[in-house]
Amino acid sequence: MKLQRHTPKRGRIEIIPMIDTILILLIFYMSFSTFSKKEKRMDSRLPVIAKTNRTAPNNVPLDLTIHVFNHGRLTVNGAEYEITSLRDSLMQLSSISQAATLVIEGETDTSYQSVIGVLDICAQAHLTNVAFRPFPTK
Repeated sequence: MKLQRHTPKRGRIEIIPMIDTILILLIFYMSFSTFSKKEKRMDSRLPVIAKTNRTAPNNVPLDLTIHVFNHGRLTVNGAEYEITSLRDSLMQLSSISQAATLVIEGETDTSYQSVIGVLDICAQAHLTNVAFRPFPTK
């Protein structure tokens, strides 16, 4: 009796499930990359307070009021400053007194980057008594 030989079938790599898996991973990564782009920019406005006849409370001594305007312009108690001159002035102030109180006011159209830039300058000068207040409307 003659036995038939069975030749083993060659193994095949199924490429269709691999293509499906790659496609799903591609869609997954593309969807999450668009979410990260949307979170980088937040369109927001600083709050507005109405001007009232009330005076500031006497128990909070305000040494310096820094107004941050829309295009990066800065005024300190009415005098206009550049970023570098403000940094130098705050360094001199911190060498004299660490107890100085700073109030940072921003207009409604001011970018947060400008306000945080002034806060960074205060941190570089080691001034820690910093408060934020919205720019009063006229």
